[in-house]
Amino acid sequence: METMQPTLKNGRNVWDRINMPETEFQERLKKVRKEMKREGIDILLLYGNGFNQYGNYCYLSHYIIRLPRGALVVVPQKGELALIFEGASRGIPSIKKMTWIEEIRACGDISKECVKYLEEKRLLPCTMGLIGLRSLMPYDQWQFLSESLNQCKMVDSEYLLREMRIVKSQREIDQIRRASRILTHAFDFITGAPFADMNERVLEARVCREVRLEGAEDFRMLIGKPGEERWALRPAEEEETSSGETVIIYLAVEFERYWAEAIRTFVLREASFVDETPERVKSLFGRIVAGMRPGKTASQFYKEVMAEIKKEGFEYITDYGLGQGIGLGPQEFPVVAKKDDTALKDGMVFTLRLLVKDKELGAVMIGNTLHLTKKEPEVLT
Repeated sequence: METMQPTLKNGRNVWDRINMPETEFQERLKKVRKEMKREGIDILLLYGNGFNQYGNYCYLSHYIIRLPRGALVVVPQKGELALIFEGASRGIPSIKKMTWIEEIRACGDISKECVKYLEEKRLLPCTMGLIGLRSLMPYDQWQFLSESLNQCKMVDSEYLLREMRIVKSQREIDQIRRASRILTHAFDFITGAPFADMNERVLEARVCREVRLEGAEDFRMLIGKPGEERWALRPAEEEETSSGETVIIYLAVEFERYWAEAIRTFVLREASFVDETPERVKSLFGRIVAGMRPGKTASQFYKEVMAEIKKEGFEYITDYGLGQGIGLGPQEFPVVAKKDDTALKDGMVFTLRLLVKDKELGAVMIGNTLHLTKKEPEVLT
């Protein structure tokens, strides 16, 4: 789900070497280099920016930038990796506590520092694989990089990392499970605490405080009020919620790099948020969850969901989709959509959500984070 991003990532920033040891990244690196060798790639560049699109470089480095800027990991077929980030060199000592990569460079322009590094290490010319650069790097930086490396053969390698990231390791799933527990705590707090005479911004602040105390690295919240004309999920505003009003709350939490999300529909009864999601909707969503099994394609599952919704006579609202992968980013591949033929596999983690019209509440939305297993989907939130 698209939300506003903070201007500074100010949550918990740690490296738990027990839950996510260095060997996890070394195993990932072996897989990446195996694919590089198979594709004839000498150097692989992994780029990302901001607080949503850091997954490419974080997958091998564990590093995440604290400002909405860019970072890049240089992966040679042999030898040491390099991490290049946009920022001041005074940040390097703290960054070394967050990553196992020894070669760390600060810069004001990723493209210039990358070219400088490749020339210093005499890694040019070469066959260079690109991940994230064409789609995420600022245009002027991409132009400089492509012109400076015109002696290299450029290969679009987006698929290489995408295939690895969509199937999570057990350690990754455990991290998402931890983020999910924080979400569960947040919704318990919303339904268990009094909210008399409180506007949306105060609600957001109180929930944010709760998830931060539980160890959240990042937090997002959207609110929707189906009773409003032309309503939509939006950031919290300085607006009161009146008794009897339907409120849809979307929460997403990042814990040690990994995201989970959940959505609930409440009715404010005096000073309490009460979950009054109709049983018919809960039952429908339960059947949809149960039908998400390895072996199907994302598009096949999408068609089955649409048929199930139609069978139950609900009017489906398409604005926010049925869901997609989640992990190092709040939005990952594959997407539960009509034209995504990616095969569902054991070890994938998805967000799954359902939004339908309701005569009494206006609209009802429910969503969870799911771990696909061979037996049945595990609902994490």
